[in-house]
Amino acid sequence: MVSYAWNKLGVWLVFIILFILLAFANEKFLLPANLINVVRQICVNAVVALGATYVVLCGEIDLSQSSLAVLAGCGCAMLIMKAGMNIYLAMVISLAAGTVVGALMGLIVTKLRVQSFIATLGMQYALAGVVLLLTNSQPITGLPDSFAVFGRGYVGPIPVPSIILVIVFLIGAFVLKYTAFGRNVLAVGENPTAANLSGISVHRTKIAVFAIAGLMSAMGGLLLTARLSSGQPSSGSDLSLQALAAVFVGGASKGSVMNTLAGALIMGLINNGLNLMEVNAYWQKVALGFIIVGAVALDMFRSSHSGSKQ
Repeated sequence: MVSYAWNKLGVWLVFIILFILLAFANEKFLLPANLINVVRQICVNAVVALGATYVVLCGEIDLSQSSLAVLAGCGCAMLIMKAGMNIYLAMVISLAAGTVVGALMGLIVTKLRVQSFIATLGMQYALAGVVLLLTNSQPITGLPDSFAVFGRGYVGPIPVPSIILVIVFLIGAFVLKYTAFGRNVLAVGENPTAANLSGISVHRTKIAVFAIAGLMSAMGGLLLTARLSSGQPSSGSDLSLQALAAVFVGGASKGSVMNTLAGALIMGLINNGLNLMEVNAYWQKVALGFIIVGAVALDMFRSSHSGSKQ
């Protein structure tokens, strides 16, 4: 019975079990305000992780997402506050800039044949430097409420960022499962040589997934800036690693975008549960690190075990 449920639900079974355990462990966990807080807190990480999912499924890795998110958020804040630009135009420009930077990284990886780990690591430092130069290491404050609503607002009882999260994940899941591009991404990730021989442009596909990752990084940066109601040059420093953790905890390498959402939710539940139990913040990082390694190891064991039965 357990094996059947695990094969059907996969990582979502882990989420359900963890949810039940936390509900019994702390009476405050099931309070509506706390549950809404959990969902709102995972939105930035989950959106960025969606972009990371496409890159990982294509057989690459992106470590620059945190710096790109901060650059997009601070850049948008500067356009609004210092250039007096309309907030929607500033957001569109920031999203477009994130997409272009992502595509540029894809070009470096494919055309210059630089390993994605090295290319994106270098870009992470470069973008972080650009942020510090643009902001002079100072936060950009005084953002209007019409912008902050994207990170703090509600539609009825539902947080606005969670609505954005649902929309982008539905689009991401549809594209991956029901479009030719999604099939190309999976084919390139599984065997780029075979994909190339079958007529798929491996380079174009990889450039596209890096562009998607750049777009999602920029969107995550805008949500974070709106939630903080200021452009913070020091924010989101470990966002890339958190996004990758959500991807691998969710087992999204199996080809499911929704698994990434499960991974982000699991990480959010763990953080929330440790906070409710008043665990020291430093110990929280230790615990979360071991849990991530354990979750990935468990998923690998499940994959190898199911493969051996075939």
